[in-house]
Amino acid sequence: MENKINGMNRETWLNIMIDKAVPMFDKAGFKISDIRGKLKVSCSMMVGQRKSSKFGAIGQHLPTAWNKEQNHEMLISPTLEDGVQVVGVLIHEMCHAIQSHLYHDEKGRLTVKAHGKEFRKIAIAVGLEGKMTATTESPELKIKIEKWISEIGKYPHSEINLKGRKKQGVRNLKVQCQSCEWSFRTSNKNILLMASTKCLCCGDDEGLIVTF
Repeated sequence: MENKINGMNRETWLNIMIDKAVPMFDKAGFKISDIRGKLKVSCSMMVGQRKSSKFGAIGQHLPTAWNKEQNHEMLISPTLEDGVQVVGVLIHEMCHAIQSHLYHDEKGRLTVKAHGKEFRKIAIAVGLEGKMTATTESPELKIKIEKWISEIGKYPHSEINLKGRKKQGVRNLKVQCQSCEWSFRTSNKNILLMASTKCLCCGDDEGLIVTF
């Protein structure tokens, strides 16, 4: 299945999926459309993820207090390539975003448990199921997502296999921009802490890759 919009990148695809999911949240009584302009998404390493041997986190919602515009930054792991799973993770992070919007103090800090009863109520209402810290798509939600994918095409990304990496010791890894070929070397730990694949030299939002 090819992408049905020419030149579509990952962030464009993910944003289209947000737009498709918004009415589902609104219909369930969680007006995420009120903060649609604040929902930002990217395919990125998780912030603060440490152990190179444990790439368990596949999605992350960053607190609005972390950026001056108070956006809801949502990160999708580059280890994922299956469109249904990607959208399932995206919807999970959207649940965190609307929960943060509904339950926060004056400093933007969450006032309820991250995966507590409030989160569970939102997640189940939009079609997620299973353990709340690692939700999966209900059969009904999976059908919806598959329909969305059939409309716009597959997720334009190939899995980055981080688990298969052999331990590098103290040797730094090379990070290079696919567009301008600017490169630098840094530790595996620092790569895991990178919040974006944007090239600081040419500005390509998806330029940076780790070259092995």
